[in-house]
Amino acid sequence: MESLKTLTVKLEKKYDVLKAKGGYLNERQKQIKAFIATHQPVKISDLAKQFPAIKLGTLKNDLQYLYQEQVLTRIGQGKGTVYLLKEPE
Repeated sequence: MESLKTLTVKLEKKYDVLKAKGGYLNERQKQIKAFIATHQPVKISDLAKQFPAIKLGTLKNDLQYLYQEQVLTRIGQGKGTVYLLKEPE
């Protein structure tokens, strides 16, 4: 049982390092981030037009993840929401 505890601590340390670097982004999320960087501010409808192969629900989930990982800033609510890259501190 002690080995499980040790592994958990090691995993938490690795996660903290990864999170400090801005989290893990998959290829799709990297593409969304790059598009926002060159076209900001961006609405969900802009992303839907740019990435027609990605389902709207997936885009929303990716935006939520990028926001939670503090990659993006969100301004407004609902349909009027726009997204910007968060300024590095």
